[in-house]
Amino acid sequence: MAEKETLCTKESRCSSACASRPPNIADVPLLDLRDSTLLPRSTFQDAYDSHQALHIRGYEPSNVADENAVFFHAGHVKGLFDSLGEQDKASWCIENKKNHKAADDDMDAKPGNFLQNNNKGRGYCSFLVQHSIDELKDLLTSSLPLVHLPVKESDSKDDTTVMKVDYGPALWLFFGKNYNSNESLLGRPEHTDSVTHDGTFHYQLSGTKIWRLRPTTELVEAMANHNQNQQSSPSNKKRKIEEDDSTGREESNRHIEVVCKEGDILLLNTRLWWHSTIIPPQAEPCISYARDIYFTQQKEDSAQEEQPNQESSMTNVDGTYAAEAIEADTILFTEHNMPDIELPRSKTDPNCQVVELEDDNGDTFMAVVSLRDIKEGEFFRLLESDDEEASGDEDCSEEVWEEEE
Repeated sequence: MAEKETLCTKESRCSSACASRPPNIADVPLLDLRDSTLLPRSTFQDAYDSHQALHIRGYEPSNVADENAVFFHAGHVKGLFDSLGEQDKASWCIENKKNHKAADDDMDAKPGNFLQNNNKGRGYCSFLVQHSIDELKDLLTSSLPLVHLPVKESDSKDDTTVMKVDYGPALWLFFGKNYNSNESLLGRPEHTDSVTHDGTFHYQLSGTKIWRLRPTTELVEAMANHNQNQQSSPSNKKRKIEEDDSTGREESNRHIEVVCKEGDILLLNTRLWWHSTIIPPQAEPCISYARDIYFTQQKEDSAQEEQPNQESSMTNVDGTYAAEAIEADTILFTEHNMPDIELPRSKTDPNCQVVELEDDNGDTFMAVVSLRDIKEGEFFRLLESDDEEASGDEDCSEEVWEEEE
């Protein structure tokens, strides 16, 4: 059984271990909706299926002409948070507090104070609307300007039916302030998400957010197998990976930057793209919200595996993940080199377990060993015992809330 250094955390980026081979993906497709309200399905699929990322501009809400229409905006964020149940309030998360200077930022304040719609403070937070059913229903039925991807069910010119997809149980809301500063505000360090859905669409409600993207090895290999004769993206406007004549520069310097402005949509498979975000200095709050999607046919095909049900309840906490692909029966770390982390437990989909091993001298020691092959970017999840299940979720929720306050 081989021992291998193969972990990363969202709190501490292991640049040397996480660097992948130079990617073959050099762009993110950009589609423009200014001449239409919905994208033809084939146009959407050609762009997204090949890259697992798509930037859409020019979206306008269907009832924008209604003078009485009042969409969700910065002034509503605090009221929304105050109205949530305790379970959703506990999802409050500072988007990588370690990237913020305590002397300059407002992130030590209570959520209710930071979410005030004013021109004071610097910080970046997020929370979920998931268990507060009435509030979630109101957002999705009347308050948000975009609740479905603007894609037709077919390619017919007269078709006004929105493409059928299934959505995850939660709405993610991101709220940032970067007033009175000359420095950009960093979100969580570069990471991937351990998810089973087909992508997440982010709608930029106000302000500007910069996404820095880099493909995983898995995505690079998938692209290498993609039909090279397939037509390129319908748009010639693409975000280019920063070119560098020096082949010796670290891969971490090669990223795609996508600038999302108010009204932009970014659909991204966050399992296949390393990603991080930046909030540049600006005179208004940077607000976006996100929904996870499952393409209907894919969900039906995998119904026996019940994959979507694995995410029936989302969390908003940092984790520790594999920096590269790991084979089954690999020692991830031992009691002698265990980092200062606490791995989440899973009874339904664990990928590692704690075992007792013996060294060459006959002495025993504890180790964490992979139960199966683990993909690059996948979060470590320890096998949960029956005794742990009863108290684990409650303890985690309380700890997260107290830490973020």
